[in-house]
Amino acid sequence: MNHHDSRNGRELAELARLVPPPAELDLPADRQQILKEYLMSEFRPADGASRASGRERRGKRSRTLIAVAGASVLAIAAAVGLVVSTARPQPPGKRTQAGTSTPATAYQLLAMIAKSAGSRPSTSVPGSDFEYIRSEVAYSSDTIANGHETTTMEKLHERQIWLPVADICVTGLLKEDGSSVPVSPFPVVNGKVERPPATVTGARPDFTCPSEGHLGDATYRLMQSMPTDTTALLGYLEAGKKWTNDDPAQEIGDLIREAIVPPALSAALYRTAELLPGAKLVPDAVNAAGRHGIAIAWDTGGYRSEWIFDQSTLQYIGERDYDLKTGVVNGESAIVQSAFVSKAGMVP
Repeated sequence: MNHHDSRNGRELAELARLVPPPAELDLPADRQQILKEYLMSEFRPADGASRASGRERRGKRSRTLIAVAGASVLAIAAAVGLVVSTARPQPPGKRTQAGTSTPATAYQLLAMIAKSAGSRPSTSVPGSDFEYIRSEVAYSSDTIANGHETTTMEKLHERQIWLPVADICVTGLLKEDGSSVPVSPFPVVNGKVERPPATVTGARPDFTCPSEGHLGDATYRLMQSMPTDTTALLGYLEAGKKWTNDDPAQEIGDLIREAIVPPALSAALYRTAELLPGAKLVPDAVNAAGRHGIAIAWDTGGYRSEWIFDQSTLQYIGERDYDLKTGVVNGESAIVQSAFVSKAGMVP
């Protein structure tokens, strides 16, 4: 144990002593242990953390293989406080007119979303198919001129993307801003994909074609093979940080942002999110198309990201990112349509 680990351990123990214990612990022992291990792993010095722009973050589903800078770590006092608060019995939720329970906390909502996602039927999809996602989006972008950086917000516009179901080496398609662009892990020059030799080096991680992808660039087939046990899935997401620099909550957000997620994995992702500290409930959130829903919010480095869900069906309908201090929105989306199609460019 080095000097930082020893000092951090002493500070953790002192803070835990100062915070009064909860009146009643209702978390299972295995969940308490997972939370403890996760929080301890996250308490480390920040290493030059910064936040990527909305376009860069969105690009992770657009076949760019550039790692995103990591988020700042949680303060130890907040982490200890969260363990205490999640262990206390939650207040009962209100009842809707339909008689279903309205969540009182983010963790109650995550449990409801997981249950709903797991009940949806799975789909048998040919490996030659493509995921089609149509959305309304607006994200900020950064430009540098004469040594000065300027951030501007896009106008809300339509985005259509076709992603291969089983092999990231197959070229997909993106239609946005009046242009059609190939979607590929390989360089695109003058509108054409330049494929290097079979083994791609320099990407993180390296891959050999055909490839089901990896975290940050996952095909539907890869998502079908991801672990659905929460402990195993949390470990899988944490292991992927070596090339994405993202914490599990950000990884989950990237997986659901612009993809069709298999029902079993979708349920597992939200059950895993129940184990993570920092989730907040937003009772009334609005996606880019003006559709109201209910949201799970995560705060990272002064910014808030909201996962927005339909309040009736609990299906994901978009996201909203904004600066907590200024309230300025730097990214928003609305999922309009998603389906499997037989070729890139085909509309269901």
